[in-house]
Amino acid sequence: MTYLVTGVTGGLGASILEHLSKQVSLKEISVLVRSEQKGEYFKEAGYDVRIGTYSDKDELKKAFEGIETLIFVSGIPGQDLSRAEQHQNVIGAAKAAGVKNILYTSISNGEHSTAVLAPDHIVTEKLIQESGLNYKILRNNWYLENELNNLEAAANGQDFIYAAGDSKVGWALRREYGEAIANAAVQPFTENKIYELSGKLISYAELIRDFKVATGSDFSSYSISIADYKAGLEKAGFPEAAVAIVAGIQNDILQHQLEVSHSDLEELLGHPQVPIVDAFKELIPA
Repeated sequence: MTYLVTGVTGGLGASILEHLSKQVSLKEISVLVRSEQKGEYFKEAGYDVRIGTYSDKDELKKAFEGIETLIFVSGIPGQDLSRAEQHQNVIGAAKAAGVKNILYTSISNGEHSTAVLAPDHIVTEKLIQESGLNYKILRNNWYLENELNNLEAAANGQDFIYAAGDSKVGWALRREYGEAIANAAVQPFTENKIYELSGKLISYAELIRDFKVATGSDFSSYSISIADYKAGLEKAGFPEAAVAIVAGIQNDILQHQLEVSHSDLEELLGHPQVPIVDAFKELIPA
């Protein structure tokens, strides 16, 4: 089996590649990067490097030649070409190049989600399901790392402010998502599958408690309204687009968009999720 992993210069793609490489010969693994320069590290490490961007379908088709299983890490919104169009290019190029299997990193709750980041994922899932390719869609909940900067700032004297109330999130380490996706990639494609990858559901109050236990820190935290949260971001000088995304995510959590409980993550891992206290200790070594 030949594999190609996209997004390898980002956190999730790098983690998928790391865990895939523990199970598959490097001779069977290709990586997609934007330029020869970005591919130097991977080439030196022994990987086959393919050059391509999600905005160039012809370039992607060439990059995907000879690949049987494509591990497609979703693109970044806000580019010159919309993310939905980028993803359409990837899927079209995969079909044209003769790729057999595709794995895609999507969003919790898929087509049922009303989250601010959901529309592109919903379009992409539908394109994949209609593509004729064998597929595994992996709907990722939320990375614990996403909260780290704000929690560390609170530990250093700032208040921790959020707007999600008591709603819950399935936080887990990024590397756990990467390991689960790599494990899914090497399992047979006997049927098309959708996985809901989520850690154990906890609230921000519980997350803050676990962070304090892990770090020995103490600070104040407050849940405020979405309107006040947006106003705070604007006062801090965040650009309008960033305010919409950051406040939108808090509103999504408030509206239970990440409150998706499922055992798929631990089943694909083959072991329990790292407890959040221990996960924080891993992220913030003493």
